[in-house]
Amino acid sequence: MLWKSNGSFVIQRTISSMLWKRFYNSCSKANVQRRAPGRLPLVLCGVTALGAGCAAAEYHRRNYHAELSQEYFTKYKISYRKDIDIDHYLLELTPLKQQRNNIWALFGARNLWAVEIKQPEIMVVRQYTPLPLVADEDGEQLRALRDGDNGGGKLMLYIKEYGSGEVARWLRKLPKGHIVEVRGPYPEFEFPELDADTKRDREFLWGGEPAAQLPRARPFDIALFAAGTGIVTALQLLTTEDPFKGKIQLFYSCKSWGQLGPLGDLLRRCAQHDRVDLHVFESEKGESLRLGLSKISDLVSGPFPFSENAPFEQRPKAEPVLSLVCGPDDYIAFIAGPRHGLSQGPVTGLLGTKGWDNSNVYKLS
Repeated sequence: MLWKSNGSFVIQRTISSMLWKRFYNSCSKANVQRRAPGRLPLVLCGVTALGAGCAAAEYHRRNYHAELSQEYFTKYKISYRKDIDIDHYLLELTPLKQQRNNIWALFGARNLWAVEIKQPEIMVVRQYTPLPLVADEDGEQLRALRDGDNGGGKLMLYIKEYGSGEVARWLRKLPKGHIVEVRGPYPEFEFPELDADTKRDREFLWGGEPAAQLPRARPFDIALFAAGTGIVTALQLLTTEDPFKGKIQLFYSCKSWGQLGPLGDLLRRCAQHDRVDLHVFESEKGESLRLGLSKISDLVSGPFPFSENAPFEQRPKAEPVLSLVCGPDDYIAFIAGPRHGLSQGPVTGLLGTKGWDNSNVYKLS
């Protein structure tokens, strides 16, 4: 199979970190004993060296949890929140200590990933998919992070406040500057990295024109079915550093386009620059996948064959070799059949009628 889920991804602690912790513990227990007067200079040198070493170990200990990791929670503060409507809002989290690791550069569009936020009052965590965006100084605009810039570790989240969503409700009530705890990243899906991949230009995200590029390898296209805040899956692939190289055939269901706020402008820009074939269904306008099944059935194809060695050619429409489905349980069930607990379950629903199966469909949680 061309791709794989990788939910058990674990970031290992480095050996040097373990040695530093061990050294710090020994420093904290060290007792300087009396020595003979003749050995005083040597003792002073030893104490000085020990003190310097302990200071370095203490500095490491204080900064040990600065980077995002699955092994512990890292402290972030709420640096920006924008209410889009009664249900939806944007939330920017900034780590208390600036981070060096650039996950956007590390993962690119090869991994779809999320983070977990802890609600300490009821001791539960919820996963959210971050976007490579930061708010400008006046908070009126969002801008995409450029290549090599991780924003110091900032995370931008698009959240819906559900009636039963304890963490989403709790986050929305918190004031700016409040501290929350985050861990991750948690890759949920891994795409193949094709030989001789070319990094795709994103200049259009900042109002420029993307450079003309001819991929060395033939990219593959995907179909993506998303509902509500599930749109972040597509946006992460489209706006991340080293974005998705093929075309995304996107079917998006929402109450109204306005619930996206500034994210809608980004999505339209991606469509204008041929990164995505966009099909939107707004229930507020009476549009629905279920009610318009005959219409969408004509748009949805079966899976296309793919050969990495085939010569590159410009294609007017996406030819998806993989389908991803992201949204509420009933939406996933309609498109591709229900998930069975943590397992994928058989592919049925709309995609099942088009010849898709478990080898080329993945239902995101």
